[in-house]
Amino acid sequence: MFIFIFYVAILQTMQGDITFGHLYRPWNDTANPNRTNLFCPSDCDQQYATYIHREDGCCRCRMKPAWELDLTDVEFLNVEYRRRRGTAFIILIEQLMNYKYQILIHTYGFLSKIPENVCDFAQKLVKLDLSGNGITNFESISCLTNLDTLLLARNKISHVKNETFFGLSMLRVLDLSNNDIKVLEPNTLSDTSLFLHSANFRQNQMKTIDITNAVIENPFCKIDYSDNKITDFTNEVSFQINPDKIYGDGGYIDLADNVFQTWINFTDLGFPDLNYFGKVVSYGFDLRRANWTCDCKMQPFLEKVKPYLGKIWRDYYNITCTEPPELSGVSIADMSMKNKLDNFICNISVTSGCPLGCHCYEQPSERRTVVNCTGVGLTTMPSKLPAFSNIELLLENNLIHELGDIEYLTQLKKLEINNNPLRKISSALAKRIKYNVDISLNCTNLEKIPITFKQLDQHRVKLGICNITCDCSSKWVKEWIFAKYDNSNHNELYCKASGGNIPIISFNFDALDCAVDQFLIYIAIALALFLIILSVGMFVLYNYRYELVLIHKNPTIGRENMVSMLYDIYIVVNENNDEALLWTKTVLTHKLKRLGYNTYFPCRDNILGDLREEQIIQMLSKSRDVIVLLTSEFNSDEENLNTLYANLEWRHAWNNFKTNSSERNLIVINFDQLKAGDFDVSPLKAFLRLKMTLDFADRSHSLMRDLLARIGPPSRVNKKPIYKQTHRDHTQFIELYFE
Repeated sequence: MFIFIFYVAILQTMQGDITFGHLYRPWNDTANPNRTNLFCPSDCDQQYATYIHREDGCCRCRMKPAWELDLTDVEFLNVEYRRRRGTAFIILIEQLMNYKYQILIHTYGFLSKIPENVCDFAQKLVKLDLSGNGITNFESISCLTNLDTLLLARNKISHVKNETFFGLSMLRVLDLSNNDIKVLEPNTLSDTSLFLHSANFRQNQMKTIDITNAVIENPFCKIDYSDNKITDFTNEVSFQINPDKIYGDGGYIDLADNVFQTWINFTDLGFPDLNYFGKVVSYGFDLRRANWTCDCKMQPFLEKVKPYLGKIWRDYYNITCTEPPELSGVSIADMSMKNKLDNFICNISVTSGCPLGCHCYEQPSERRTVVNCTGVGLTTMPSKLPAFSNIELLLENNLIHELGDIEYLTQLKKLEINNNPLRKISSALAKRIKYNVDISLNCTNLEKIPITFKQLDQHRVKLGICNITCDCSSKWVKEWIFAKYDNSNHNELYCKASGGNIPIISFNFDALDCAVDQFLIYIAIALALFLIILSVGMFVLYNYRYELVLIHKNPTIGRENMVSMLYDIYIVVNENNDEALLWTKTVLTHKLKRLGYNTYFPCRDNILGDLREEQIIQMLSKSRDVIVLLTSEFNSDEENLNTLYANLEWRHAWNNFKTNSSERNLIVINFDQLKAGDFDVSPLKAFLRLKMTLDFADRSHSLMRDLLARIGPPSRVNKKPIYKQTHRDHTQFIELYFE
């Protein structure tokens, strides 16, 4: 006991080495400065004398705590079972001694949980080894704030919650290997209060691992997830990397011997830029001995790391492919260093747009998607392609007769259609294809090349040997070829002639008198413009014919006339609208009668037993003006007698107005505040569009004044006239009403 105290006193005062079987010196963990009982091997100083960062890493991973170097101040605790089901308590062997550290080792027993009184020993307990028991739950350890080592291997733990280790800032070594862990909750290991140097989760049943348990801020030596059933990483809490931090500071994560297949999607894991991964994560991942599919998803990552593989080699970089079969067993790192990234492709299925019988794949190393339909017996161009850009469409050795205008042409980077019996190329094809697209085709059977090819780069268009008919419409071909003629595009174009084929660059187009053809072109253009103008005019006349009638006849102005008819006003109301009917009966007809107007109101004046249609026609012919109360029923599809008769009244009133608008007027009161858009093309739509209706809800209360201005004075005098017949001036009549 006294010897140990003597050693501790020396450790606190000396700057040199202390010998505990090996040379060790006191070491302060810069990440966790509260630890004062750790010792670093002296050979770390010798190995990394000029590298402080590496020296800290060496000490962290090889250091030993004081109680492992000298056991004289260590008390070993024991366990006493209280129940057969594995419940136990911790007991002291020596009651009188006052030790500085306590250790409990009870392995291969039948504990079902952590001893119930473990918190009574929280002040001195530094190591707890309960490996090989039947423990299923260990959440009761949060009180063990001085615990350095927790060994629970080969138990029956299946779930680890993320608050289990919170606050255990002294915990350095954790072993949960060979359990039945299926769930390791997010942020279990990433809490900044934890300073784990090693954590062992190997040989459990985990199928996924959250990225927060693999990207850790505090430095560590090793986290072991090997020999689980992990297929992928998850990001359940939407973690995002912070590019201003350094994570891990050394060490590595062992993920070997799992069942990964598809390469990691770093974007989904919170790395929007792959450069962040190398910048902030300063440790390695061992991903060997998994069932890796080497495809296009790997390529972007390998392209980033390729410059560093040869300079900073680690054994765990040697990952090998399982799929596809042609790459099985091949080293990914080897292919990357030998610039064989072209092998990393993703095949595209028929359900994703690959034409039937074709081979489609995405190849990121070449920045392209290939659709290879060579020699599959196509007679037409594919109807659709995968939804990718930079597509290289290979259609050689097929039976295609025509190149049509298809939407996917805008996606093309390259088009090869050699050895096909092409006879026609759509003029719209070149309009849709981008200027810098490479085109290769054989034009042996073509009579004409569409003029739209003029907008393409002639150095990227390979036509081969073509014998075309040269006329005025083909003159542009010579100009297009001759503009940059150096034969580098392998285009041999000939004009068919009676004496044999002539190279197009030597053909004399001036001898064809193309000026005549040019004159005909001008005539055709002029005729086309005339037809366009005529079509627009006809469209306007048809769709706005009623507006033109109203503008010409202008129903907003009262008719000054001396004509005398049986009725001054015929009132049209759809009798299905109770409000409009009530207002007409109680207000409108009474006011007009007071002013001396003789009105015909079908609801009031129809003779029962007569044919309604004949009455409508007869009474409208005997009425000078017509007032229509426009309600929503005029635009209704509902079929009933009232709507039928109201629409009939409207049609006859409109026809009478058209034929004799100099003496008759047609006034529309917008009772239901309808809009022009509520109607199809019709006279009512025209009234609303030109704002020639009277607004029933006019806030200025000028409805009757505006109405009288449009119908003019009465042509008959009732029994009690309010004006003299000498008042022929319409304005005087309106003023009389409002006196």
